[in-house]
Amino acid sequence: MHEYFTNHGYRALINASVLSGIGDSLYNIVFIIYASTTPFKSLAVSLASVATLLPNMLSLLTGYFADATSRKTRWMILTRIMQAVLFVILAGTIALPATVPLFLSLLALNIVSDTCGQYSNGLTLPLYKHLLPTGELNAALSFSDAAHTTVQTVFQGVGATIIVLLNHNYVLFGLLNAATFLLSAWSLIRQRQILQTAEPAQSARPSQRLPLRQSIRQTLAFLHHDRSLFILIIFAFLINLLTAANDGMMTVTLLSTPRLWLSNYGYTVAVLNMTLSIGLIAGSLFANDGLQRLSIMKLMALILAAAMSLAVAFLGQWSIGLIIASLFATGYLLGKINPRISTLLMMRVPEKEIAAMSGVVGMVTLIGAPIGQVVFLGIANGVSPAASWLTFGVAAFCLLILTVMMVKKMPVSD
Repeated sequence: MHEYFTNHGYRALINASVLSGIGDSLYNIVFIIYASTTPFKSLAVSLASVATLLPNMLSLLTGYFADATSRKTRWMILTRIMQAVLFVILAGTIALPATVPLFLSLLALNIVSDTCGQYSNGLTLPLYKHLLPTGELNAALSFSDAAHTTVQTVFQGVGATIIVLLNHNYVLFGLLNAATFLLSAWSLIRQRQILQTAEPAQSARPSQRLPLRQSIRQTLAFLHHDRSLFILIIFAFLINLLTAANDGMMTVTLLSTPRLWLSNYGYTVAVLNMTLSIGLIAGSLFANDGLQRLSIMKLMALILAAAMSLAVAFLGQWSIGLIIASLFATGYLLGKINPRISTLLMMRVPEKEIAAMSGVVGMVTLIGAPIGQVVFLGIANGVSPAASWLTFGVAAFCLLILTVMMVKKMPVSD
């Protein structure tokens, strides 16, 4: 927080990220609402939901191009302006009668905008390293994560409210989104001289840069040789595989367990989802709470213990309070790990490969989410929710034992 008020360059990056995040969060939920009003709503909602994952799956590519970009500040500004232009185009076409080709065109515009945002995020990573003292990196990145998570949590609900207040005027809403990206660009333009000074020196001319395939191979080779970082990413994948299924498993289980409801089913689901988000925000904000002395692997072990507690709470159906406490603990610990991994990457990965490596980490961990959802939700629907939670708890216990063994054999340095 201190760096935010005293470091102009860091504050500009945070403000730009928050404003872009507002635009993304507002429209992602509203686009699903729009999809639900089309004559082919089942197809449209499914496509809109899946499309939000596609830019993240492209993070390896956007990371490569971000690393290869020499004038990073200039392109951070241009991508925000490009996103604003895309939403102006979207606002001009969304009022037309809904057809499948039109919807696919709007979906493509949204995907391109989110991919631009992913690319821009990769451009910022090396600047953080030059703008911030080494000792402040973790706290500063924790604050950045907290701000981003808060925006995502708050403005999804705000977007759903605003579109109702605007009487589902999607044209005006598209223009409102364009304005958020222009404001994001403006926050960078105001401090562009400071940001340009913080850009890393380019060691190679464009003609000397490695081709995409060779760059990916080099990034993966670096990851393979850094054994502790490689193990860390594997465990992050496995933990994401487990925790990503929580939301679906909870919603399915609560349908048949009214004794765990808080007033009603919908309110209970909303409270549980908010609890995890609040935990993420709190864990990111309180960077110096003693847990910063634990290694990342030890924090992962604590997350697995919280996951086991959640499984026991749903299996026993004793108390909604235990479920809420387990979710908050899971979110709080996840809020600790994310900025720690980012800091670790900045300290150990060469500057020219930071965005690409971040893309690898993001893509690998993201792949675990659909696998976990298919496995555990498949058991919940095919057998029973109790069988799903039992499998989940046993898997978390086995992974916890493996994590503890790895902590003793080879603590991950961070």
